[in-house]
Amino acid sequence: MRYALRALKWATIILWLFLFSLVVTLVYSVLNIRIEVGDPQLIMENERIVWAMPAVIDNAGFYGIYNLNITTLVADTDGGVLLKNSTLVPLVQKGELYPLWHNVSLNLREIPDYQVYLLHDTNFTVKYSVSLNFARIIPCTLSLSSIMPWGAPLYNLSISDPTFQPINATHCMMFLNVSFENHSPYIDLNGTLNIEVLNENGEIIGIGEEIINVPSHQIYDETLNILVNTFKATYSGTIKLTFETSMFSYETEVPCEFG
Repeated sequence: MRYALRALKWATIILWLFLFSLVVTLVYSVLNIRIEVGDPQLIMENERIVWAMPAVIDNAGFYGIYNLNITTLVADTDGGVLLKNSTLVPLVQKGELYPLWHNVSLNLREIPDYQVYLLHDTNFTVKYSVSLNFARIIPCTLSLSSIMPWGAPLYNLSISDPTFQPINATHCMMFLNVSFENHSPYIDLNGTLNIEVLNENGEIIGIGEEIINVPSHQIYDETLNILVNTFKATYSGTIKLTFETSMFSYETEVPCEFG
């Protein structure tokens, strides 16, 4: 019986020593994990805006990092999710220096009611979450959020009342002023502005096309000339404007009177 108690005593001591060394090495390892984040890069890919964020995971501890998950979520002012992107790293070995890229991709056409954001400035909420399982023993999660200002690329879009100048018995020249401010820090507007003039029967009586090139934080203010067939004109009608760029399409209509 005496030998059994002595063996149990030593086993308990060894167990506590093991647990103590485990806790010490775990704490040391956690304190020696470094995550360095570089400057985000803005990349335009066809219809997408991509924020590419470089990072390096320096696991200088004694244990591996498992299931490292970096998630970015962007929400509107009402809390609706506009986009969500995740990057998963299954394992970062002990002593490993692991480089990675976390990309957040935005396609305006995939956002519900995205045309609202073409005309109005707003603020988006960006939520970041990092989760991992350290040494397959300690799960950890870190969350934070920030505000991302959104600038409308067609802010304060204004279309003037048209004026007309007769050319001959069947045609006249219509002058239409179109202006807006590109508030977007991300989008340089390159595309076309298509104009259709319709009579009250829906018949096209004039068309025009303008090339637009409006860099970020610049103003567009141009008077457009459209040849109109007065022979088919009615007292009133509609002017249809369509903006076409690689990033988005936007169409609007305004009523007009031909006199």
